[in-house]
Amino acid sequence: MAKMTKFKFYPLYITYKEAEDEALIYMYGRNENGEQICVSDHFRPYFWVLGDLNLIKPELDETVIETKIEKKEYIGEEVEAIKIVTTLPRNIPVLKDKLKEVAVAVLEADILFVRRYLIDKEIVLGQEYEIQGEEMPIRKGVRTYEIQAIKGTEKSYENEKVLAFDIETHPEKNEEFEGPILMISFYGENFKKVITWKHFRTTEKYIEFVNSEADLIQRFKEVVEELNPDVLAGYFSDGFDLPYIASRAKKYKIKLEIGLDHSEIRLGKGANKSSRITGITHVDVYKFIRNITQLDVDDFRLDTVANALLGENKKQVDFTKLVEHWENSSKDLEEFCKYNLHDAKLTYELCKRLLPQLVELVKIVGLPMEDVNRLSVSQLVEWFLIRNAHKFNQLAPNKPSHDEISKRMSKRYKGAFVYEPKPGLYKNIMLFDFRSLYPTIIASHNIDPGVMNCKCCAGTAQKVPLENEDIWFCEKEKGFLSSVIGDLIERRIRIKEIMKKQKNPFLDARQDSLKLLANSFYGYLGFYAARWYSFDAARSVTAYGRYYVKKVIGSAEKQGFKAIYSDTDSIFLTFEDKTKQEAMKFMDKINKELPGIMELEFEGIYPSGIFVSVKGAEYGAKKKYALISEKDELIIKGFETVRRNWSPIAKEVQKKVLSIILKESDAEKAFNYVKKIADKIRKKQIEIKKFTIKTQITKPIEEYGAIAPHVAVAKKLIEKGIEIVPGQMIEYVITKGKGRIGDRAKLTNEVTKDDIDSEYYIKNQLIPSVGKIFEVIGFDEGELEKEGSQSKLSGFF
Repeated sequence: MAKMTKFKFYPLYITYKEAEDEALIYMYGRNENGEQICVSDHFRPYFWVLGDLNLIKPELDETVIETKIEKKEYIGEEVEAIKIVTTLPRNIPVLKDKLKEVAVAVLEADILFVRRYLIDKEIVLGQEYEIQGEEMPIRKGVRTYEIQAIKGTEKSYENEKVLAFDIETHPEKNEEFEGPILMISFYGENFKKVITWKHFRTTEKYIEFVNSEADLIQRFKEVVEELNPDVLAGYFSDGFDLPYIASRAKKYKIKLEIGLDHSEIRLGKGANKSSRITGITHVDVYKFIRNITQLDVDDFRLDTVANALLGENKKQVDFTKLVEHWENSSKDLEEFCKYNLHDAKLTYELCKRLLPQLVELVKIVGLPMEDVNRLSVSQLVEWFLIRNAHKFNQLAPNKPSHDEISKRMSKRYKGAFVYEPKPGLYKNIMLFDFRSLYPTIIASHNIDPGVMNCKCCAGTAQKVPLENEDIWFCEKEKGFLSSVIGDLIERRIRIKEIMKKQKNPFLDARQDSLKLLANSFYGYLGFYAARWYSFDAARSVTAYGRYYVKKVIGSAEKQGFKAIYSDTDSIFLTFEDKTKQEAMKFMDKINKELPGIMELEFEGIYPSGIFVSVKGAEYGAKKKYALISEKDELIIKGFETVRRNWSPIAKEVQKKVLSIILKESDAEKAFNYVKKIADKIRKKQIEIKKFTIKTQITKPIEEYGAIAPHVAVAKKLIEKGIEIVPGQMIEYVITKGKGRIGDRAKLTNEVTKDDIDSEYYIKNQLIPSVGKIFEVIGFDEGELEKEGSQSKLSGFF
């Protein structure tokens, strides 16, 4: 008789296996002693159908083991839905095709089996559960228990064992994974190792030598098995490292059976391919940073991201020498091993840095970490809604068809209200922001397609402020979407209150994750591929946004403030004889008039600020201004300083000019500074890296018509055998010479300072970066083009 036991369990990974006429759930994780175990559970796949059961029954086959009618909510309507329970997950697509001709709707047939299990059982991976289970025969070397009872606790698993890895390949033969892997590095807590199959002299103990590439791959497998990590982390490892290792393993007929069930790495297909390892969560740090973190960087290369988040950079080595050193077994290969190990170290530190947010998103959305790692923000919002739909007895709508998506994409609605700034230099600026404007509008005005234009409130409900439109939302019954977003906002408010008393990285990650999802709700409502898409709900949100911003501006001007700029949720006011106390009193009055959880917040006072005009126009540019705070901090929005496609020298000069004008009110000094830099450029006194321009490739090279500089350089790189893909940043400088700019664009490492086209950078980078700033204060930018370092200015202030 099997032994029954009780224990505490942290599930970290979920999968399923089919056995005869049943699919069994398997969850891998750790018990309270840190031992790696597996628990199994019985669960039947199912989906929902709306329609007449008598018409549907003839279409069902022997795989259906139960049909059951239940009352559910579907987009604001109470319906009688038929639950179709079948034996195996693979039966559902077949049954769906049979039923779609006789059913009103087939719903939730595309929810993956393991996700359905997590939703229905309300299990969150990484949380602690008390398990009563029956001990089963050891499964593939892992102790396994069959669940008899499961109960959640409030504890979370916070000791994920992370192992990061990185590979280096032959630089001349890595197309289609044809070249050999030269070395593989690992980095974890108290562990570092580089494995290579070229022997050379070294005293570094972390370098391990094997005799061939096949042995190298075998050691990769062994190291992962020996260290037994919860998380295997790579950087762009879905797109490069793991597929490369798997391809080379296939060449040598090596089975990469590193799954805890002794299964091989499973490689995904398509543009968003992913690599999975049973029982081990594979985190591609690159994907999470690109999709979720909203990190403001020029590109997502490891060097750029590590510098932004960790303040570290990749080690510098000369890769043009790698083949020579490799073939000669040179001791200089040690530098490449150090380079390889440092990449793994950066990946490890980035993963540890981002893990709290990943963990918190898993808790909120309810999906496995490897899914959260790879989904977009809109997909996370959708799965958060699907998970909560079950709790609210709601049925999730289906994904739209291609035809429906095309129709949605053709529709447009009016966005945020923009109070265009008048270009100028302003003193004494107060900034107010609506806290989470769109999310709080959705919650406060019950904006939800399920309760839109309800019969119970016809003629009595407040109408959405849209001209010649009659749209309202129920004032008696709370909608599903507005309820869950309201809960998100309230949870974040409570967490921020707790954080005032105690600092906790997980609390900070949680409030940040809640903010991310809440702020993405409005965009999701108007997203053409969304299940809960609603054109009228989305435009109602922006209509209310415009209404409240205009209301605040009107009230402020009646109180003696002067509005100078507003966009979406921010309002900039100037004042002469007003005090901060009066501003707070004004804000309190507004907040008493706002509905629900809407709130206006005071962001601060700025002693001076500058707004510039749009190129070729007299009116002010949106989202382009600079401010000085009371703490003497420079805040820059929209200028080239914070944008790509501009050289470092242009950005540096622009930031310095803004600082001089706003902090020192010294226009003469600012002008002469720019003239001095122009002189230095002409005299070749500035280092070449400050002239590098970065531009992103946005589509396949063959689709470009005009040959812009970055495209010309990209084509030269392709001719050298370097792969260029959409999303990649191209770095180049413009050199002296005749002909098109594209012909004069060169890689930075191909030229010297003497090759730089000084006049191009002065006229097309330096002067445009500061011209609009000087124009605001009454100076013709043409004066800047004249040679010489000094000039007199007037009329600035």
